[in-house]
Amino acid sequence: MNKTYRNIWNTATGTWTAVAETARSRSKGSARAARQALAVLALGSASIGGAFAADACTTEDGKGGSLDAAGVCKVTASRTIGTDAIGTTATLTDDYIKVNSTGPVAAATGANAVAMGQSVTSSGSSSVAIGSGTSADGLHSMALGASSRVVGNSNLAVGDGATVSTLTAPPTNAIAIGTRANVSDAGVTGATGSIAIGNSASAGGTGSIVIGTSTRHSGSGATVVGANASAMGGGSGVAIGNSSAAAGAGSVATGPNATATGTGSVAIGSQAATTNNNSVAIGNTASGSAINTTAIGGNARATGDNATVLGQSGAASGLGAVGIGFRANAQGDRSVALGMDSVADRDNTVSVGSATQQRQITNVAAGTAGTDAVNVEQMNAAITAADKYVDIRTGTYAADVAASAGDSATAVGANASATGQSAVALGGNTTASAANAVAIGTLSRATGNNAVAVGVGAAATGANTSVLGRGALASGNNSVALGTWSLADRDNSVSVGSSGLERQVTNVAAGTQATDAVNVSQLQPVVTALGGGATINPTTGAVTGPRYTLANGGTQTTVGGALGALDGNITTINTRLDGLSNGTVGLVQQAGPGANITVGASTDGAAVDFTGTAGARKLTGVEAGAVTATSKDAVNGSQLHGVSSSVASAIGGGSTVNADGSISAPSFTLGDGSGGTTTVTSVGGAITNLDGRVTTNEGNIARNTGDIADLASQIGSGTVGLVQQAGAGANITVGANTDGAAVDFTGTAGARKLTGVDAGAVTAASKDAVNGSQLHGVSDSVASAIGGGSTVNADGSISAPSFTVGDGSGGTTTVHSVGDAVTNLDGRVTVNEGAVASLADQIGNGTVGLVQQAGPGANITVGANTDGAAVSFIGTAGARKLSGVANGVNDDDAVTIAQLKATGLIDYTGKEIAAVTYDDISLGSVTFGGTGGTKLLNVAPGLIAAGSMEAVNGGQLHDLQERFAQEYARLDGRVGNLESGGGSGGGGGGSDGNVGRGTGGDGSLVVGDGSVASGENSTAVGQGAVASGNNGSAVGQGSAASGSNSSAIGQGSVASGSDSTAIGQGSKATGNGSVAIGAGSVADRDNSVSVGSAGHERQITNVADGTAPTDAVNVRQLDQRFGETNRMINDVAKNAYAGVAAAMAMPNLTPSQPGKTVVAAGAANYKSGSAIAAGATYRTRDGKWLMNGAVSVTSTGDAGVRAQVGYEF
Repeated sequence: MNKTYRNIWNTATGTWTAVAETARSRSKGSARAARQALAVLALGSASIGGAFAADACTTEDGKGGSLDAAGVCKVTASRTIGTDAIGTTATLTDDYIKVNSTGPVAAATGANAVAMGQSVTSSGSSSVAIGSGTSADGLHSMALGASSRVVGNSNLAVGDGATVSTLTAPPTNAIAIGTRANVSDAGVTGATGSIAIGNSASAGGTGSIVIGTSTRHSGSGATVVGANASAMGGGSGVAIGNSSAAAGAGSVATGPNATATGTGSVAIGSQAATTNNNSVAIGNTASGSAINTTAIGGNARATGDNATVLGQSGAASGLGAVGIGFRANAQGDRSVALGMDSVADRDNTVSVGSATQQRQITNVAAGTAGTDAVNVEQMNAAITAADKYVDIRTGTYAADVAASAGDSATAVGANASATGQSAVALGGNTTASAANAVAIGTLSRATGNNAVAVGVGAAATGANTSVLGRGALASGNNSVALGTWSLADRDNSVSVGSSGLERQVTNVAAGTQATDAVNVSQLQPVVTALGGGATINPTTGAVTGPRYTLANGGTQTTVGGALGALDGNITTINTRLDGLSNGTVGLVQQAGPGANITVGASTDGAAVDFTGTAGARKLTGVEAGAVTATSKDAVNGSQLHGVSSSVASAIGGGSTVNADGSISAPSFTLGDGSGGTTTVTSVGGAITNLDGRVTTNEGNIARNTGDIADLASQIGSGTVGLVQQAGAGANITVGANTDGAAVDFTGTAGARKLTGVDAGAVTAASKDAVNGSQLHGVSDSVASAIGGGSTVNADGSISAPSFTVGDGSGGTTTVHSVGDAVTNLDGRVTVNEGAVASLADQIGNGTVGLVQQAGPGANITVGANTDGAAVSFIGTAGARKLSGVANGVNDDDAVTIAQLKATGLIDYTGKEIAAVTYDDISLGSVTFGGTGGTKLLNVAPGLIAAGSMEAVNGGQLHDLQERFAQEYARLDGRVGNLESGGGSGGGGGGSDGNVGRGTGGDGSLVVGDGSVASGENSTAVGQGAVASGNNGSAVGQGSAASGSNSSAIGQGSVASGSDSTAIGQGSKATGNGSVAIGAGSVADRDNSVSVGSAGHERQITNVADGTAPTDAVNVRQLDQRFGETNRMINDVAKNAYAGVAAAMAMPNLTPSQPGKTVVAAGAANYKSGSAIAAGATYRTRDGKWLMNGAVSVTSTGDAGVRAQVGYEF
């Protein structure tokens, strides 16, 4: 206390005074320059000399002074204010203050300026320049140290070579402290308010802060702390730590050798590095090399765009991938790897393990939407168990261990009994009495080995059965009953209802394998293929059967009925063909052996036309028809020849019947009236000849009247002449006494009529002449017999007939003789016989008609060459069943009831059964129905590993959440440590991109340019990150955590719901208690976990086979089930096809004669089914009974037998 502590200015005496440490000083004057000078002197007396001592001395230039503590003579200050070199109006007469220097003098040219040292200039008003070669050129500026220099107002440069300089506009309020420290606007716009502290520290840009040796920055608002640190990104960068570098605009690099080169990027930790925009790397050697990435943890690496890594040595290389946990690796695009050493190597997947290390996901809330994960036991309520209700023993599997719980069994609940080995009984009065049986729910029973019964009163009595639902029962072995009161009483069946309580199975994807379930979209083409207007009701799912209208089978409402009708038609055709062959059907028929054959007996039409393609035919084998006035019989050629012969005989003159049945012209030799003769060749000519000669005779008679009178008297009395009468009443004779072969009536005019001729006897031995009426009668009968309009001419001749007959080509032709008509008919009948036989053969072998078969073994077609939208099998009695149908194989094949039952969509009564199937044939998704979705309950823990396709449950996700909470707590502690230890790095609010407390709630932390943490205990890390909810955390550029207790991790991620979590670039968790995992994932419902979004769903891999009623199933299980269904459908189709082929192959041939037997074999093919058959038909000797039997064997090994008996009458 008795030594000099310091020298202060004594205003009363106007001198410097040595004082103790308790003395207080005051400035010499009120001028700003004096205060600045005193402040500088207070920094250290070395710059201006020591305190004045009492010993007087003379300086080298002869000035008065005093010795200092070192014995150096110093100029003694004037005791009069205004005369010293330091003062408001200093007017020292010396050119400069004496300093140990021989350089140029100091110059204080600015008003109230202070300049101390050689070559020092202080040109700014109220400026201070102290040192050697120092200059202070700005208003209120200060330069301290050799070669230090200040340009601009209110700036400070302290240190050897320290400078505040400008190339454009001088900076203001800038500070440069340290050897060669520099604040300059070189390369940037202004340097106002910048600070550079440290050797060679360099600050450029408005409001920047640089602290540390060789640190530098060129952007506005930058903060650089640490040796060789730099922030050269052009603005708002933060670099804290030795050799740290923030090269991107708005970037943050904190830690030794940390680098943030991307715009808005954050690198925190030793050697942490971000090389792309908006990326975040926190942790030693952590790196974010792609855009919008987040890497948190030592050596964490985010190399995929929008990727997020949280954990030591974690990696995320896929687009939008998320890796959380030690060494977690998310390689697939939009994949998520959760947990230590987890690997997600496929796109759009969430993995919580690897191929060698799988995990459970626990604490999963009950799923409600189609893409939700499900927990193991969504249906279980909280169980409050008293000790008396719980009996759990590990057991030794010894046979003599007996208790309410069997060996290794568990029984929980009042009167619960688990007596089976390893059985489980949970709930009051539950029973699990078989090995490995599980009974969950009051009064539930699991009495079959490996049976599971879940639900109040549920019962699983068959072996390996599963029951889920109140009162449900599975009694068939390997059966499953799903839903309240469902019944599965058949082996290997799945039931979702019971009689009268059927259910739909919705959101079923299209089956692709043989045993897959089919959905309505798959059944629709089958129903459409049935035709006949078959439809599926889009609301109820009911199938409206087809309605086939068959020309000869009526209306059929089933395929079986339609095929049955067609089969009946085919049978009818066969019968008719048999009728064609045995004459019982058709235009030409015979009622039975020995019966008359009829032609068109039951049809109209005026003629039977036998004309064929070659013209008219002969009608041979015609028996002689009756020749009467009323006869309708056809006459044969011999009858016509007889008539013609009789006519020719009657005509005489050598007239004969020609070979074609015509009558040759006669030849009469008559007198020519002059004594000679002439030959006439017709009856008319003969009569004309006779008429002429009679006329001549009349003349002669007239001339010889006398003679004639005499002669007439004699002739009249019949006594003379060739014509005589023995007496009255006697016969008249002509030439009775003369010879001659003929009586010639020819006269000079030719032939004469012989009139008054009585009808002669017409017998075979008759020699009587016949008169004209007799000949006319014969001719008339002949004309009538000939038909065709034939009549008797006036001269007694028969006019030619005119028959219109078919020409064999569909047209007609006219013939004018019976012979031509018969020839025409004969030819056409022959053709018809061949056509009918050919038609019978073609119909029999299936080459013509609507139902055809190309050849043995070929498929049978129905109406293949005709149009029409449906095949109707309806008969007169209504629809028919189509039986014997093989199982359909192709898309347009008919399916059988067995196939529909085998799909699991139809029960044994033919009613629909609900089942879960794929949404479509691509097998890309399965949608569960219901307005609010369908829960998938009791899901076993899925395999969480690379390549796993298994679903995870709530418990597994809860474990992940707990692990994340632990890791986050550790991260929070590390950030807290960083916060408490890094506060001296400049402080400031989040808008400056600094690390420190947020501007809002208590306990907040902000890291990154423009980040805001306004909620209490909130954290915002990354450029533009906002954590406004209490206890919220936002990590990543542009991330936002607005919900209370929410967490948003990843660039652009949003967690707005209370207790929500969003992990991954662009992920959104808007529902309360929701979790969105993976880039772009959306969780918009309360208490939900989402690993994707609408249109961008992800797979949940490594899912184990589901075993409990609420387990998720993997693709392998679905494929197995669909494969079984398809196989059963194919079996039904094959059997149906083979059945059709069997019906087609059975022969049905008829013996040609009574007493004969036909043995025949047949083969047929229908689609993929084929069959062979053999049969025999016997006709009894009386021709009335037919007996037929046949047997067939199909390609599926089935056999069929047929027997028929028929009676003909």
